[in-house]
Amino acid sequence: MGKYIALIRGINVGGNKIVKMQDLKTMLQSLGFQNVKTYIQSGNVVFDGGETGEEALKESIEKGIRDTFGFDASVIIRTAEELEAAIANSPFELTEPEEFKRLYVSFLAGELTAEAMERLRPYDDGEDKLRVIGKEMYILYSTKVSDSPLFKVPLEKIMGVAATSRNWNTVNKLAAMGREE
Repeated sequence: MGKYIALIRGINVGGNKIVKMQDLKTMLQSLGFQNVKTYIQSGNVVFDGGETGEEALKESIEKGIRDTFGFDASVIIRTAEELEAAIANSPFELTEPEEFKRLYVSFLAGELTAEAMERLRPYDDGEDKLRVIGKEMYILYSTKVSDSPLFKVPLEKIMGVAATSRNWNTVNKLAAMGREE
């Protein structure tokens, strides 16, 4: 069995699509996943899954959410190895603890086209720094995320692919959980 991380988009945000993590864990176990662990209330799950592939896992979890909780939520899957690679590939060297709070990784549903990369180019080196490497977009905010002008830019629309973001501390915590037996 492979170790996977499911990043569920948009649950428990702003009082919408409320899911208790114990209920999410139970739902995933009912789908046959093992060693299911959740992290914080924003839809982060580490689990052992079959060798059916990431797309099949994604579809199974999305259907489980719809059937169990009565709403749609998109899911992005990464293997534990892919999450480790996302950490290793970070283009930003962080030295100050405060920076860890301002680095976010957006996990993309797929790689961007050359056209999408070109549309993102104006946002590369403004006040905030943006880089795309493979299926991850890294943003180092210069200030608090919600105060950033880049936070208000419809990046997903510009990219043309779905994405879900996690802060650097969460990404590292999920990777650590993925290393656990």
